[in-house]
Amino acid sequence: MADFIGQRLGNYRLLHLLGRGGFAQVYLGEHLRLGTQAAIKLLSTHLADVEVEKFLAEARIIARLEHPHIIRILDFDQAQDIPFLVMSYAPNGTLRGRHPKGTRLPLDIILTYLKQAACALQYAHDGKLVHRDIKPENMLLGRHDDILLSDFGIAVVAHSSRSLNTQEIIGTVSYMAPEQIQGKPRPASDQYAMGVVLYEWLCGSPPFHGTAAEIATQHLHAALPPLREQVPNIPPAIEAVVLKALEKDPHRRFASVQELATAFEQACQGFLPATGTVFPHPTALVSAGTQTPGQASFHASLTLAESKLQLPKHNKRGKRGISRRALLFGALVLAGTGGGLALLTHSHKPAMGTTLVTYTGHLSQVATVAWSPDGTRLASASAGLEKTVQIWDVTSGATIYTYRSHTLGVNAVAWSPDGQYIASASLDGTVRVWQAS
Repeated sequence: MADFIGQRLGNYRLLHLLGRGGFAQVYLGEHLRLGTQAAIKLLSTHLADVEVEKFLAEARIIARLEHPHIIRILDFDQAQDIPFLVMSYAPNGTLRGRHPKGTRLPLDIILTYLKQAACALQYAHDGKLVHRDIKPENMLLGRHDDILLSDFGIAVVAHSSRSLNTQEIIGTVSYMAPEQIQGKPRPASDQYAMGVVLYEWLCGSPPFHGTAAEIATQHLHAALPPLREQVPNIPPAIEAVVLKALEKDPHRRFASVQELATAFEQACQGFLPATGTVFPHPTALVSAGTQTPGQASFHASLTLAESKLQLPKHNKRGKRGISRRALLFGALVLAGTGGGLALLTHSHKPAMGTTLVTYTGHLSQVATVAWSPDGTRLASASAGLEKTVQIWDVTSGATIYTYRSHTLGVNAVAWSPDGQYIASASLDGTVRVWQAS
């Protein structure tokens, strides 16, 4: 396809290329009068006059999708017989760009991504629309690192030209369900693709490898390589959820993609520390003090290095514990130690500007913090993809509680005067008051 940089399409001038795929190029466009930005997707196909109406009909269906986790289609048209779509712009790229191939993701992040993607897919499925091409490249990141699914049905539009048969396989073979390979996609096909994505996020690679034909044959006939072979310490309940989503018979999968997300979240309970759980390789395992044997290996990357926490039992005045004054003015420096935390003691008052405590429990941008009335706890809120409020002990750096009820980032928190409650305000338009002690 020709280079369109600098050219005008509709009301937009194309500024630069954002990316290209098998059937489209995506440019950043600027509205000529409003100055607003949008993503302009040019499909790599030409439409004859008789095909324009079919393209418009497909595009109208996609444009009706209005959901906080789906990229909006703002306009569609054609120029020089090339169809193009104007879409809302996701400035933070794709999940593939954020997490390159081979990356194992923290369990907390996986769950966050899954819940948002499943919510969007369930909305589409309820509207009788199947995505057909779920993969990390089609999961974009919004301004607050929220997940935005793109290319809903775009593959179908791209294949609507006379040069391609609409019965041909549409999608990406590495993530494609057996029935979709056979030309019979359904909502359960998107669930299967989401299962492949989960498999990849957990162990670093999709289950099947080879040429496109070889991968398709494996999806159809080969047994799924057990996750535990690559991740020996994976909890059986989590593996069971992924394997069910990847059943070759669509009737044996979960009843819906939302049910998959719910089952995965339930399987994760007990394995969601605030600092995030990455499944380590067996050689990286360390013990985790107070956890069960199974949790100890699973939480290897998050251990608080308890053997290094040397908190004095008594101070010079005979008082137990560490006072807030000692914390702030003379006692502690909290330092990261490869996924754990260590406290270093000092015998003198640090110089002004010295960092006393560093808390690394959040996995995305922190928007606000608030001291508890008694000065022993902090509440910190994430404005990014986590959407959490975390309460932590300022003397030890330990997480006390993680609040997860908001559906978008949290940008304000406040304690009640008695320290019993917290009010949290979110980009989801809600203020929630909840028990904090």
